[in-house]
Amino acid sequence: MQRKHLITICLPLFFYCSALLADDTDRETVTSAVAAKRIGEDIKYLASDELKGRQPGTPEMKLAEDYIVQAFKEAGVKPGGSKEQDGSEASYLQPFDVINRQASHKINPDTTYLHLTAPDGESLPLEFEQQFVPMVYKEGYSLEDLPVAFVGYGINASREHNYNDYRDIDVEGKVVILIRGEPQQTNADSVFDGEDTSRYSYLQTKIDAAIEAKAAAIIMVNDAGRAYDDDGEDELASAFQFGRVTEEIPFVHLKRTTFNQMLKQSPVVTAIGDPLNTLEEIEKEIDATLEPLSQTLPDWRIKLAAEFVEVKMVTSNIIGIVEGRGALAEETIVIGAHYDHLGMGNYGSRSRDAGKAIHNGADDNATGTAAVMELARRFAKDTQTPARRIVFVCFSAEELGLVGSRHYVENPVVPVEQTVAMINFDMIGYLRDDSLLMFGWNTAKDFDQMLTDANKDVGLTLVKPPAGFGGSDHLAFNAVKIPNIFFNTGLEGVYHTPDDDFEAINVPGATRVIDFCEEFVEKLRTVEQRPKYEQIARSRGANNGVKLGVSVGVDDESGRITIEQVSEDSIAEKAGVKVGDQIMAFNGKTKVNSQRRLSREIKRGAGKVVQIILDRDGAAVVLDLDLK
Repeated sequence: MQRKHLITICLPLFFYCSALLADDTDRETVTSAVAAKRIGEDIKYLASDELKGRQPGTPEMKLAEDYIVQAFKEAGVKPGGSKEQDGSEASYLQPFDVINRQASHKINPDTTYLHLTAPDGESLPLEFEQQFVPMVYKEGYSLEDLPVAFVGYGINASREHNYNDYRDIDVEGKVVILIRGEPQQTNADSVFDGEDTSRYSYLQTKIDAAIEAKAAAIIMVNDAGRAYDDDGEDELASAFQFGRVTEEIPFVHLKRTTFNQMLKQSPVVTAIGDPLNTLEEIEKEIDATLEPLSQTLPDWRIKLAAEFVEVKMVTSNIIGIVEGRGALAEETIVIGAHYDHLGMGNYGSRSRDAGKAIHNGADDNATGTAAVMELARRFAKDTQTPARRIVFVCFSAEELGLVGSRHYVENPVVPVEQTVAMINFDMIGYLRDDSLLMFGWNTAKDFDQMLTDANKDVGLTLVKPPAGFGGSDHLAFNAVKIPNIFFNTGLEGVYHTPDDDFEAINVPGATRVIDFCEEFVEKLRTVEQRPKYEQIARSRGANNGVKLGVSVGVDDESGRITIEQVSEDSIAEKAGVKVGDQIMAFNGKTKVNSQRRLSREIKRGAGKVVQIILDRDGAAVVLDLDLK
């Protein structure tokens, strides 16, 4: 059964009133009440259970496609996709092939196997999909007669936490068996970000560590939390659940019960010589000591093989065009958002219910899709002043790696050199404190003033990260040096979980964002001089310090969060934070040793004045941050 996460939303007593449009345009004039109603209806339908998470290649994705096409038709925008197969009028669809990571590979069971040879010489063939599942790999493989090592959680965090499962063991050429997750996962005081998931729990981080240690293959077993959360069953992942994180090394998911059988013959031994015969005992020991228990499993041998058959499917971008007029007519603005999501969440889900519950993707990205549809309605009937062409695109397969936007950039409906700007909407459903994030606002010098002018009658707080881009479809345009801007209202805990439902969306807030963007688009399409692309720096974790007005990174030597940039007139600047400061503690006592922890502490401190302790050139500096 799908879990529901309901958030009570206090709606204002009256809707924000849109500014009157200029007399020389017949753009659709609509009250915010009417706009909010139809925007809400769009989001609600796209995020409904009927569409089952809008997974590319499914019948439900076709329903979403049909809904958007109908909206474009009713708005009166011109089709911008491929010609229909019969050579008649153009379609709104731009189809392309994609490898769907949620159903992209079939495994040949006849050539896929995992055999264990026990220390007593007994051969133990395991049952495919019952005891083990190989994860998707770039090609098939066959590995024979390999030695085995147990490496705890498979974590190398020497620099940050002085914890390294590979510190005292040589695993070169061996199959390593590791536990999913990380130590002390239910301990709020754990150095691994407390009860939050740290980056050391990520599969890619574990895979990188195994590759660096020169392991030949990885076998993963579920941690106790994932194995026994709901129904007590130790469920194996599907072969495609984690996408292609395993393309550099063979990777297999194994049942805990099978590994426990191995431990009965070859127990893991503690530092004082006590044998541990089960995974539960091993997990408790590591939790208690925070010391690795890595060791070879003497005389165990493994042979494994897998053959993968790649499966492609067809999905489509949806494109509508409002033609330009006059001297600016051949220049183009692209307004886009992705309309796909995770389906049942087999790939990309942050939930332990992955594969069991519909991931409706209301914020991500039914809200952005609704913005594109609404702006298409408003600009479709504009026929007065000279203006640039607008191409409205709802991209598919963003969740599979920005595939749709990259396909569009490689196959644009108008030449890339005629595209003067790209506007991207991704997750605009949680407007809080009137704050709107605008990544890429400085990819063109002209953007800043136009954004400020567009906001005069709307009154949002425009948050301008000095660096960083955010991961969404605008990146495909940035790669070819097209000025781009990405509108976003910030991450919520429901991101990529089954709880991203319509009930939690701030529809009036999304409407205000769209009203503001309408004014920005009007200025952008009529300004005489086309925006000139400006290269901006990338920054790891730029989003984590946005509320403070800083961008941050991780210092490679100390492992501390380091301030890379401080925005003018920001909370951080007012408090006295300087570039180069390293965060030692937040709220006067909480150690901040990861970007995730920083984000959490900022959220916890909301509405308060909190202390931050910084290392500034070797000296401790204590500052007050006003987060009210």
